[in-house]
Amino acid sequence: MPAVFGECMELHKIGDEKASREDAGGYRPLKGQAVPSVLRDLRSLSGKQVLDLVLQNESPRDLVQRLSEDDFYWMVKKVGEEDCLHLLELASEEQWQYLLDVEIWQKDRIDLLDTGQWLLRLYRADPRRLVRWLFEEANDLAYFYLFKNIEVKVKGDDEIEELRDGYISLDGVLYVKVLNQADREIIEGILRTMADEDFLRYQALLTGLAGLLPAEAEEELYRLRNVRLAEHGFLPFEEALCIYTPLAPESLKRGQIPELIESYLDEEIRNMVPVAPLFHTGIENLLMRVVHGTGDPVFLDRLRMEFAGLCNQILCADGLSVEDFDDLIRVCRKAAGYLNLALERLSGDRMDSAEDVLRRNSLVSLFRVGFGLAVKVKWEAERWVSGSWFHRQGLHLDFWGEQWGGVLKGLLADRPKLYVGLEAGEEYRDFEWLSELGECMTVLKRVMALDGLLGEVVQRYSPEGNIPPYSSEALTFYPLLFNIWARVILGFEPSFSEISFEEAKRFFGLLREAEKAPPYELPGFEEAFVSDFMAYATQMDTKTIALLRETLRLIWQEFVEEYRWVSLEDLDGRYCRFIILRPDSGSAPP
Repeated sequence: MPAVFGECMELHKIGDEKASREDAGGYRPLKGQAVPSVLRDLRSLSGKQVLDLVLQNESPRDLVQRLSEDDFYWMVKKVGEEDCLHLLELASEEQWQYLLDVEIWQKDRIDLLDTGQWLLRLYRADPRRLVRWLFEEANDLAYFYLFKNIEVKVKGDDEIEELRDGYISLDGVLYVKVLNQADREIIEGILRTMADEDFLRYQALLTGLAGLLPAEAEEELYRLRNVRLAEHGFLPFEEALCIYTPLAPESLKRGQIPELIESYLDEEIRNMVPVAPLFHTGIENLLMRVVHGTGDPVFLDRLRMEFAGLCNQILCADGLSVEDFDDLIRVCRKAAGYLNLALERLSGDRMDSAEDVLRRNSLVSLFRVGFGLAVKVKWEAERWVSGSWFHRQGLHLDFWGEQWGGVLKGLLADRPKLYVGLEAGEEYRDFEWLSELGECMTVLKRVMALDGLLGEVVQRYSPEGNIPPYSSEALTFYPLLFNIWARVILGFEPSFSEISFEEAKRFFGLLREAEKAPPYELPGFEEAFVSDFMAYATQMDTKTIALLRETLRLIWQEFVEEYRWVSLEDLDGRYCRFIILRPDSGSAPP
């Protein structure tokens, strides 16, 4: 089910929270904005509070029907599907149609179960108006739903005995049987109300079911639904995917700024401009600085409309099912993040230049440029992995450790992501800043250099150039460095062989000879560690050698940090990720 972005909607509180939200890069009201309080506070209110505010309004029906279809949909979701009958009663038929368009479809097929549930809610909210609507605007839906759920027989008085149990008739001629007993309440209720409302139309509807071609009827319903949703910025899945087609920055427009229609002069038209998505980026980036700083209402309206359409297209392309406002905010942040990548790349963080880029180009084009910048790093990672030493060894990305392996997994995803650990409850998120892409590229180059080093070392000290079959199930690159170096420090022949627990204790004892108590900083050994391995980097260029040296220093600092406070008595081979011990060599007691 595609998600919906509200029009003229603001879900963050203003007032006392305004300053803190601005400091956090969140909400800042745009010039000339007017938002109903029930929508402004929608996110912070409970469903019951939202419903109470609507019903306590002087004219609740007018309040609800003046909402855009998008805003009404989100209000229904906030109140809850089973508690929204009052809202359905107050809503317009156009809002009903929009609700069904986004709720009852699974890709290109109608979900009959969901359709029955929503029709039942509408029937309980306003049965007469529902029937009139099914007779008129939603006639095609009525035909299709009834065709799939009932069986109709035409019998005379002398043929009644031939009918099996389960049939009902309101005229003694047309007998109806509900095929699915779970839908009996809604179908029989609708049919009785139809007959009471307009008996001739009721009979025409039932007799017309025999001539319905269900496949063609569903295809036509799908076509009409797509036409209606296109007005809100939704596209079919296949068309929406073009949002992820990378676009080179050089392809953007550089010419004259297009003229914009001054829609803001018509208040009714301006009220149709979506507002909420641009308020929920959750980040104060270059895009939002332009939005907050512009004094051109026409330009601002254009950004609002394009941004809402962009977010809806992303949701269609991602095939997401939105259950709450957090999903909406995540997509808004994703759109704003890739737009910011493009603006940073094209404007150099200059606000006047960024505004000029925004005026000359569509947001869809800029999103594709931003996404293309991330894809370039992904392609670089893919090219390297395919010919890398670790890949030829049959190792997985976890070989590079939690942090670097996580970065590589994010880059190599179908749509590249930034690895953030468990920041804000998520392991990966979309890129938002050029600096994040730069950090990932640096990690990639570090791993590339380290991969080349390990290939040289393994080729020299391992038979046939393969790593030994360590007993550790979760092998990382650390033991390939520290096992061989530990053997050198201990005076053994260089090899990748496992060492015993006692040898490991002696190794740490040698490193800590100059220190009597924690924290152990291991002075003097960092340069030895780096120099010993740099001796193998004879085939690398100057830049790679410098990066490798820096990378080895980072690895050493990790090693020092891991054991800074660990005494020799507390060493335990079961938790030693830098050195692999022989399984039969003993370990510290648990």
